[in-house]
This record gives sequence, structure tokens and C-alpha cells, in this order.
Amino acid sequence: MRLISSLSSFINAWRDYPAEKNTVLGNRYIVQNMIGEGSYGLIYKCMDRKSGQIVAVKQARPSKGSYAEHLLNREAAILKSLQHSHIPAYLDLFTDHRHIYLVMSYMNGDTLEDLIFEQNQKYQEADCVSITMQLMELVLYLHKQGFVHLDLRIPNVLFKNGELNLIDFGLARRIGEPPPLRKPTRPWFRHGRKISSEHHKISQESEDLQDIGHFMLFMLYSVYEPESSQSVIAERSWQEELQLSSELKMMIERLLQLRDPYSGSSEFMKELRWLVNAKNFPSK
Repeated sequence: MRLISSLSSFINAWRDYPAEKNTVLGNRYIVQNMIGEGSYGLIYKCMDRKSGQIVAVKQARPSKGSYAEHLLNREAAILKSLQHSHIPAYLDLFTDHRHIYLVMSYMNGDTLEDLIFEQNQKYQEADCVSITMQLMELVLYLHKQGFVHLDLRIPNVLFKNGELNLIDFGLARRIGEPPPLRKPTRPWFRHGRKISSEHHKISQESEDLQDIGHFMLFMLYSVYEPESSQSVIAERSWQEELQLSSELKMMIERLLQLRDPYSGSSEFMKELRWLVNAKNFPSK
């Protein structure tokens, strides 16, 4: 079994070997470098030799077969229906040598992790609320179009020139849409039980709001300093470690569903605006 698993991993790695620099995809897009990869896709920074523009080209991961192709087609359909300057624009969808590719406008910037750990940025409560307002404007737009992102992680929110861009819609779905069915290529069992690594979020606004709660905590921990007087570090909750106003603490607890959760993104945005006015925080 171990030999079969190793052989399978080798074959998958070979099938997923990224395109090399200067490879021409679709007789049009010249690969400059690979800029990201996920479970179901490889992303390249390319030059469109027809327009001369830099674009992002996402390839369905070959080892994931038709399932990855289904996800990429769905992502293309979602981006086609969105028109926002801070969300990648759909440009093209093509097949080359039996591989499928999605072409989008290229967006770059720093992630929150870059800003905190490489540039030593600190985010006080007012900064956190201001940035969350910007992010929520994008998320609210998405929800009003009938979609949820379902992957609002640190790498997918880019900071550039004081503004935010939201990328990677590979897991996005219509609100209420069930997760895509995936036919397993090989059943795996352990001690008589089938093992499944697949996990899908429900396609509801509450899932994006939970991600935003974690995003806010990541920001707020940038100013956290452990108490040096503690000889033994006891495990404490974020409510105990972070010095937050009671209003913001309650809002994050609602986002994380530790209290009565928000009915949707509109209710949370309304409370955010109230907090900005009540505390006289800058809105941007």
C-alpha cells in the first residue's frame, strides 16, 4: 500500500509540474513565473502578447482531473457575472493540450501576513475597524450578487495603495448552492472506516462572516504583547489576551457565532458603521 501511495504521489507531481518560464499558453499568453498554487489550481503571471498586458492565468490542476476543471469553469462563470474594480476581471477561458485555463486581470499587493511580519505593521482597534469596513464593502457587493466567497483567508486579501483587492474565487458558490459532488478515484480505508479529506463549507453568508472574524483577530494580535511576568504561559482566550472595547469584542463574538450570530452581512455592516460613528473612527 505504501509503494502504491508513493507511486501515485510521484505521478501526480509529474502531471502537475508547472509550466516553465517563456512557455506560451494558448498561443497567446507567455509565462513569466508561477505566482501561486492551491489544491485544484496553478496560477501564473503571464504577458498577453496580443494586448501587451500582464494577466493572471489559472490552470486546473491536472492530477485532480474533471473535478478541478469543474471548479475552474464555475470560477470563470462567477467572475464573468461580477464587475468590480477590486475583484479580478474575467478575460478568457481556453483549452491547450487538453488542459483548461482561466485568464483574469492581474492583481498584486501585500497580504496581512506580509505587512505584520515583514513590515512590522501594527493594527489598533481603529485600524482594524477601518480595514474591515473596506473588506466588507467587497464582501457585501459579492453577497448582493448572490455569491459567497468561502475562502476569505489572509492570502486572498491584497493590500495596495491603501485599498484592498479580493482574489481567488475557486471555492465561491451561489448562496444556497450545495457543494459540488466529487467522484472519488480511489477509496481509502483505515481500521475498517472510510477516510475522506473533503470538507465543504455551507454556502451561506455566515461562513464568510466567520472568516472575517478570524481576519480581524489576526490584525488585532499584531499589537499583542504577552505578559513577561508570567513564568508559566497559561492558555487564555483571545477575549482575555486582547484589550478590546466591549462593542468590538461582542461584534467579533457574533461573527464567530459565540453569541447570537448576525443574520447576514448587511446587519454586520450596519453595526460596523455604527461603531465608526460612535467611536469617531476613520471609515478608511
